[in-house]
Amino acid sequence: MKLFAAAVVLATGLTMAPAFAADMTTPVKEFINVAAGNWRENNPTSEDVFDEKRLSRLFSADFAAAYREASKFPAYDPPEGQTTGSPFDYDPIAGGQDGCPFENIRVEDDGDGQIVALFNNRKCLGDDPANLEDRVLLFHVVKERGRAVIDDMYVVVDGNSGESFKDELRKIATQ
Repeated sequence: MKLFAAAVVLATGLTMAPAFAADMTTPVKEFINVAAGNWRENNPTSEDVFDEKRLSRLFSADFAAAYREASKFPAYDPPEGQTTGSPFDYDPIAGGQDGCPFENIRVEDDGDGQIVALFNNRKCLGDDPANLEDRVLLFHVVKERGRAVIDDMYVVVDGNSGESFKDELRKIATQ
């Protein structure tokens, strides 16, 4: 009987293990989907991709702290009664103030905590070859408090990653 019980526990543990493994793409997928919703052609949302709930849930404590410090220096005057706002004067996910609905969104796990998000958000701006290229963002995802969270982001241009978003936020906070 003990052998049977041990076999059941072992079999159950083996089949349940993948269910407990953190999917490193989960926070990136949610983050990109929120950003894409803001650029939808029909019924766009106007959600702050860095709102407090998402900062606390999808981002590392270090990234969230850097964002909170930088938000004390908003790019635009915050609404009446608020002392903080977005430190960015553009949409850092879409890469500007102008763009198109996100098309062909893909989120890929490159391993070792590197998650790549690709999408096209310039196609509606014309047939220029640059408008047909994907926007590529590289996310560094870590496990914190038992879950996958975004620790940093980089825009990839011509195959090279640009400045760290966290570094950019820290620069804003020290200006």
